[in-house]
Amino acid sequence: MDAAEALLEAGAAAGAATANGATPLLVAAQGGHVGVMRALLAKGAAVDAADVFGWTPLYIASQCGNLEAVRALLARGAPVDAAAADGATPLLAASQGGHGGHPAVVRELLGVGAVVDARDEDGRTPLWVAAREGCLEVVRELLAAGAAVNAARYDLRTPLFVASANGHLEVVRELLARGATPAVVDAYGLSALAKARRHGPALAALLRAAVRKGARKPRQGV
Repeated sequence: MDAAEALLEAGAAAGAATANGATPLLVAAQGGHVGVMRALLAKGAAVDAADVFGWTPLYIASQCGNLEAVRALLARGAPVDAAAADGATPLLAASQGGHGGHPAVVRELLGVGAVVDARDEDGRTPLWVAAREGCLEVVRELLAAGAAVNAARYDLRTPLFVASANGHLEVVRELLARGATPAVVDAYGLSALAKARRHGPALAALLRAAVRKGARKPRQGV
């Protein structure tokens, strides 16, 4: 941080940007360098300056799981739902980032009012990407915050469908427990069960039992 502070004191522009729009604040947020971030913000760096991809410092800090950087940016008024060029919000980025997502960042963003079901341009929600990546703890956080369990992408693939397609047994179990429709079929006629069969008997058996249980439920009004 000393070098950065020295440069700022010497007159370096806190809001300078590279050809792709990346500012020193965005780079510091990516690396989780909170001290540098605070120095840049004190010198007038724009908290919500985005690069050519629409990524703000909060977006990149969320994507990288840098919790203290996220907190510092939120404290300075960073818009929690500022979307990237593809419509993805910081919450969506945190829900799929890293190995298992970033549950602490997800909790932080939800705690300040992030929209739990905000969609990107493909119709993916934070729950959808967390389910696809097998981020069980993030899935639980999002469901507890009221995420729509059957929110589908443009091709009708739901969180349960993509969790099944990627072999995430415990995520599928969690989604079913929260009311996910098991007999889901996508726009191409493929079922979640057909996808689940590729990942061994345990997942296929779980989904098959859920489909049968759903088929036995009496229709409303009958």
